[in-house]
Amino acid sequence: MGCRRSVPSVVIARIVLLFILLATVSLAASSNALAVGEERTPIRGKTAPSARDQQGRFAEAAKVVAERLAAAFPRVEGLIVGFEGDLVLIDRGTAAGVVQGMELDVFREGEEFKHPLTGETLGRLDKDLGMLRVLYVHERYAETVVIKKAEKAGFRKGDRVRVSMARMIVAFPNVDVGGVGGVSARSMTKDLAAALVRTGRFELVEDRQLRSMLLTDREFMAGELTDPTILKQLADRGKIQILLLSRLTPSADGISLDVQAYSTLTGNSIVLASAMVQPGIMTRDTSSRGPQSAPAAPSTVMTPTETGKPTVAASPGSGKPPVASMPSDHVVLEPVLDGSMTAIGVADLDGDGKRELLVAGVDRLLAFRFDGSHLRSLAEYPLREKDSVVTLEAMDITGDGGAEVIMTLSHRDRLRALVIQWADGKLKPISEVVDVVLRPLSPNSKTVELFGQTVIPGDRTTQPIHRYTWDGRAFQVGPALEIPADLSLLKFMIVDPGGDGAVRLMTFKGGTVLEIRSQIGDLIGSYKVSGETAVLKDRADPRILIDKRGDAEESHIILRREKEAGARLLGRWIDSKATDLIVLKWDGTRFQEMREIPITDGVPADYAVADLGDALGRRLLVLVVKGGRLGLSTRSEIHAFRY
Repeated sequence: MGCRRSVPSVVIARIVLLFILLATVSLAASSNALAVGEERTPIRGKTAPSARDQQGRFAEAAKVVAERLAAAFPRVEGLIVGFEGDLVLIDRGTAAGVVQGMELDVFREGEEFKHPLTGETLGRLDKDLGMLRVLYVHERYAETVVIKKAEKAGFRKGDRVRVSMARMIVAFPNVDVGGVGGVSARSMTKDLAAALVRTGRFELVEDRQLRSMLLTDREFMAGELTDPTILKQLADRGKIQILLLSRLTPSADGISLDVQAYSTLTGNSIVLASAMVQPGIMTRDTSSRGPQSAPAAPSTVMTPTETGKPTVAASPGSGKPPVASMPSDHVVLEPVLDGSMTAIGVADLDGDGKRELLVAGVDRLLAFRFDGSHLRSLAEYPLREKDSVVTLEAMDITGDGGAEVIMTLSHRDRLRALVIQWADGKLKPISEVVDVVLRPLSPNSKTVELFGQTVIPGDRTTQPIHRYTWDGRAFQVGPALEIPADLSLLKFMIVDPGGDGAVRLMTFKGGTVLEIRSQIGDLIGSYKVSGETAVLKDRADPRILIDKRGDAEESHIILRREKEAGARLLGRWIDSKATDLIVLKWDGTRFQEMREIPITDGVPADYAVADLGDALGRRLLVLVVKGGRLGLSTRSEIHAFRY
């Protein structure tokens, strides 16, 4: 019996031990699960999105870009209604979806042809006459130029124009994701292709078909496809109308998806559609391009406060007053501009109290109206090729309430002043003066007047600076400006920096030192802007932008400066200039740094201040030029920083 009692005791003991072990394992598993759950709890701003989230954000950006491209190629039909010199007028404008740069087929309806047995009208045979490109757009009509004309064809009133009602045939090579890591080019290309097809506006000829059409197995660099010979082959062999080049572009604020459309007929860039992919889902690919982060300002430390907003504290031992960094939140105004633009300005062109944006490059002057973060195209004025923009400013010369555009242009070391007026929805030249610089200045800090200086080619002597007035037909030369002799009109500003009515001369010395002088030339104060000359190509000196909000307020002085040597090396490594914009104020005895705005992606060419309305408010606009390192052409962006 003893034996019979001991066996159950052993069994029971083992069962109890097993139960304890199972309970321990279960508790440990629960603890681990809890720990894992805590580790996977999303933390705002820190948790990387899942692959599915990333794909969804790519797809959303692709959808936005596709819709913008479709909107740029609306189905349009109209008539030629007249001629003005070399311009052809058509009866369709912004109300019908016509946009600047649009290309339209011109055709003439032929006679009806009928079925020989039934007599039923089957249709008409249209005669192809050529193509037009829209230059100026108005609400109900547009002005166009001829870009193609069939042999022996002539245009006449009543001839028809159209953007094809069928799907447009477009060349669509793979999306270039070269500067962005962790992204599949195949997946991105598939998303964008699907979005383009869903618009119902495009028929795609994709990468493999393009290589077959061009009789090659190698992959093309994106820029190669814009070669005129290749574009002609695409047009002739595949009846392709548009080439779409797409890329992901990393910037300081995240990643943008950019798609640029080129005409296969002319090679012109027609439109650039962009959309930001939500920041934080991609990183720069640093494996082949080196470090990407911008150097921190040596004298500034950002620390959090109870409100969650950063404050500024001087670095230990810096010995310099603290400098506030410009807030990182800023917007890039749309559209992005094709090519390298060199100058911007802000002016009320039509006298309605609202200021418009002027942007100039080597071949054109553009005018835009602000609409929040969008730029609405008003007009384009073609400039002579190879002209360099030296100055771009504006003032009301004619007394009609609207500002005229005043430009100084340079070609082969010879200057000319060009004055352009906004009238009847166009930019029209009203005066051109050779070998003269024209600039608006305010000698008394109250009223703005126009001044001119003759610049004789090959003569190094400095001519006097005179007041210029407009008599309705031409400029009349007035008395000379009383300032020190041998001072170039391109090299100084007249300002009231402290808002106390004391007028000063502000100049650069060697492009590196900002100097403030009395009106008779005595040096009052100086500020070292850069260790090396900061003169921009084809410009006189870096622009001294004076922002004065009221008569009694001190002025803010905004300048461009190069980074120190180490940062310049970094800038060359990442295909960008290491450049800041700095905001200074004059306290009566010295300059003080107020803010700095680092430009880490691209080269700042020019800058201006404008009020973009209630949503965005007063902003510092920076014209940033980005080179085509990834294979696409140069483009120019307007960055609007909170100011």
